[in-house]
Amino acid sequence: MTRVFVSALLVLAMATVAGAGIPSAGDSYITMSAGGKGLTTCPAGDGGAYSYITVTALRADLTPIQGIPASSFFFTVAGTGSGNVSISAFDTETDVSGNIRFQADSSGAIAYGSLTVSVQIYTVVLTSTPGTLWCNTYDLDGTGTVTPIDLGNFAGKYGTVSEDCDYDWGGGVVNPIDLGKFAQHYGH
Repeated sequence: MTRVFVSALLVLAMATVAGAGIPSAGDSYITMSAGGKGLTTCPAGDGGAYSYITVTALRADLTPIQGIPASSFFFTVAGTGSGNVSISAFDTETDVSGNIRFQADSSGAIAYGSLTVSVQIYTVVLTSTPGTLWCNTYDLDGTGTVTPIDLGNFAGKYGTVSEDCDYDWGGGVVNPIDLGKFAQHYGH
């Protein structure tokens, strides 16, 4: 227990000495941006990555912290299929605005529904509202294969407002673009 505490203090001390500063747990925050509203997963692993999960690191006086390396950010993802989602760094460190971007990927596994993404910087767990990552899948019945049953489920939602079949994240409407995306994954 003492080693963990001393190690945590050492990490925080190194961050201060390096000039990065210590982020404020209540003022730093996470936002989901660009690349649509969420992550679309496919059993074959070609659903694509979600870009970006942006973390903004701020001191207690609300000034941004530049230079925190990506390796100092630790994520927790919770929800259905959350163990199937990995988060990797897109940027190497926080910029002059205190921002750093990460990507989410499902690596060939199914994740669906809303996932809660929380972040820790060094040993500081951010207490602001966690990010919500929406996940859709082409495997609508959850069997591990995109089959005629999934096609029937998709067809039943075609032309309607249905977030779970809106694969281009275009406002919930299931349209020809979504049909084209579904067709590319049929049989996977």
